Amino acid sequence: MTRLPGKISERVYGDFLMSSRLAVYRALLETALEAGYKVVSIEGFWALIRGSIVDPASRYMVLRNDIDTGPKTARAMWRIERSLGIVSSYFFRLSSLDLALMADIGSAGGEASYHYEELATVAKGRHLRTPAEALRYLPEAQDLFRLNLDRLRVSSGQPIRIVASHGDFVNRKLGLTNWLILVDQPFRAEVGIELETYDAAFMDHVTSRHADLTNPPYWTPADPLLAIERGEPVIYVLVHPRGWQVERGLNARDDLVRGWQSLWYALPGRRRRRGSNASAAAKVGRQ
Repeated sequence: MTRLPGKISERVYGDFLMSSRLAVYRALLETALEAGYKVVSIEGFWALIRGSIVDPASRYMVLRNDIDTGPKTARAMWRIERSLGIVSSYFFRLSSLDLALMADIGSAGGEASYHYEELATVAKGRHLRTPAEALRYLPEAQDLFRLNLDRLRVSSGQPIRIVASHGDFVNRKLGLTNWLILVDQPFRAEVGIELETYDAAFMDHVTSRHADLTNPPYWTPADPLLAIERGEPVIYVLVHPRGWQVERGLNARDDLVRGWQSLWYALPGRRRRRGSNASAAAKVGRQ
């Protein structure tokens, strides 16, 4: 029998064959609590930083959930957190919005906010192939971000003062991140964004950072349990629903969309006119 290439087999396992790891998620949080960690949202820890009241004698776990896909699993993870008496941060893409879940998170004292990707959206829509081209269209990406942000604030009822950049395949091809949209401080102030989650003013307080994977060893660069054992003062844990429970139909659809976008982007084509990305923004109003 011919074996699938490594990357393909990992994708198939992570998207369709992986057993639920929600019990492992609960165990991680229970271990942190038992070790004396205060599990907090990005917003909660930022408030401590701004108030200069981060307690050096305390231990913190900053918990962030990026909803690239899988709001159903995100809700299951949120229920686990609530059963343990903790709240965290959830960042939703336009394609993964769950307004009811956002409302539940916000009303319980958690943070429900925006996982934005407008620079990638513009680059894909216009077939931008070089960093220089993409940077020339940064003002268009900012305009789209402003429009999407305004509509999401209205539709969700959330303040959305802290946002997190999403990483798309086109960002990797261009070598540019979506957070370039918010480098301009006057623009950031204009749209009412206090913090981008990758800002140094926040990350400089983190002593150990961890992100999940959909395949063994499931964490990069290392399992946060090791950081808990070491007693790291501030552990930053980034998780994604896709890495904890399989939603086969949703994953199949997402893989097809991503594959089509990659193919379409790779084909030669004329750049679209300004305004071609309006449909992406309009989605918010239809949720």
